[in-house]
Amino acid sequence: MLSAVSPLVPCFRWRFLTSALVILAASSVGAAQPGGPTIAKFTIAPSVVRPGGVAEIRFEYRDAQGGLREAALLARPASGTLRTSVFQETVNRAIAGLPPASEGVVVAAGRHQSGYSPAQNGTKNYYQLQVTDRAGRRSNVLGIELEIRL
Repeated sequence: MLSAVSPLVPCFRWRFLTSALVILAASSVGAAQPGGPTIAKFTIAPSVVRPGGVAEIRFEYRDAQGGLREAALLARPASGTLRTSVFQETVNRAIAGLPPASEGVVVAAGRHQSGYSPAQNGTKNYYQLQVTDRAGRRSNVLGIELEIRL
């Protein structure tokens, strides 16, 4: 039994806090900031993942101070962790071509990765989107799921 002065308690707390910081640092998507931009109607079409298939990524934004600066688009397979999506670069190129408007629509096209295994057929990929405006304010976070069909 641990007493209130046990040296194990501070060690446990240190490990817990260190683990929590690592988890926070691992995600490149942060909390929305008050008064920041708002995103809506996030879609990836078609609504199924076909290896190597073309997809259109689309979303609306408003209240972006000076326009949009960048997007963080993450993906998580059914048995994995969130990581940068293959579509993030394509979406950021589309954002770079936009005028500095406070509202608008982003449309980008890209290809799904081609290296899916037969075991992934019928599972779902989760996609998470957040944008930052040119004033450095982060938007709300939107997510969608797409089924993988081989």
